[in-house]
This record gives sequence, C-alpha cells and structure tokens, in this order.
Amino acid sequence: MARRQAENYGQIRRDIMAVTASVFARQGYAATTIADLATANGISRGLLYHYFASKEALLQEMLNAHLDMMLDAARAASTAGGTPEARFRATVDTIVAINAGSRDLQVVLLHDLQNLGVAERTEIIAKQRQIIAVLRDLIRDCDHTGQIEPRTLMAHTMMCVGMINYTYLWYDPDGPVPPGEYAAMVADTDLAGLGGRPDSD
Repeated sequence: MARRQAENYGQIRRDIMAVTASVFARQGYAATTIADLATANGISRGLLYHYFASKEALLQEMLNAHLDMMLDAARAASTAGGTPEARFRATVDTIVAINAGSRDLQVVLLHDLQNLGVAERTEIIAKQRQIIAVLRDLIRDCDHTGQIEPRTLMAHTMMCVGMINYTYLWYDPDGPVPPGEYAAMVADTDLAGLGGRPDSD
C-alpha cells in the first residue's frame, strides 16, 4: 500500500531541503550519502525516499527553488518604480539579503551544480543568467553618461555579481556590517564607476 501524504508534506520537504543544504555545504555533495541525510533530518532512509526520489533530486529541487525565489524577488525589485538608480539599489539589496539568509544554498550552488545531469544543470544555469540579466539591464539604464561600451557591459555586470555572490567566503551578516549596509556599499561602488547619478532619489 502506498504511503499516505502528510498534511504538511510541502513543509516537510522544505525542511529536508534546508537541512540537506547545510550538510552539502559542510561536507560536499559527493561525500554525502543518503544515510547521512536521513540521520541529519532525523528520519529513516525509507521516509527520506518518500519525499525525494534520490540525492540528485534533492539537489536539483533545492537549487531550482532557491533560484526561482531569487529571480522573482530580483524582478520585483527591478520593476518597483523610481529612478534606475533606485531600482538598482533595491535589486542589489534584495539579492544580498537573500544570500545573507541562505549561505548554505550559495555554497551548494557554486560548488555542487556540476553534480547534476546536463539537462538539469542547463535549467539552473538559465535561471542564473536571467538574474544576471536583471542586473545587466539596470546597470545599462544607470549609465547616463555613456561610460559603458557594449563590449564591457557584461564585465561591469559580473564585477557586481562577484561582489554579491562570493560573500559566503568571508562575509558575516551578523558582523559589524549588516546586509543592508553592505548592499549599499556595493551599489555605491557600481554607481560611482558610472559617473551618473549616485543617489537613489
């Protein structure tokens, strides 16, 4: 007889993904077994398989869910109104806040994506590129004085992405510089380099 689906099935899956992200970030996807994940989640291997078909399925779903949420949030911030500078600041602030609250997922995304199959990896990379495109378009819109050439637009964009995405290596959101302040520092640096309007008014 098939196992009945719990009323809080979705929440249990989200909880498993959160715990699993922590395990993957700490010891790496390849070195982690299903037994490790079952133990970390306080459930049996059989129950873990009830919620996820495989370790790879867990990795795929957690990364897709994370990027879907980030993409939706970035798009919302980028179209919320105001000047291009204000929308750029809001988008950077949004992404920095998400990263600050999901360090484990950032580590897994940057280090374990290659463990997925080609089709699954391609789907996730496409979402990453859509997030980058949001920032690229905002940076282009903030360039009021023509500082950026078409050939250098992506380089400017990836400089911004680097300041945002690799904070997991050194940044402590509970340290002396809170996420909002760090996001403002990133935006200030980018906007100052454009020679345009640095203010968000």
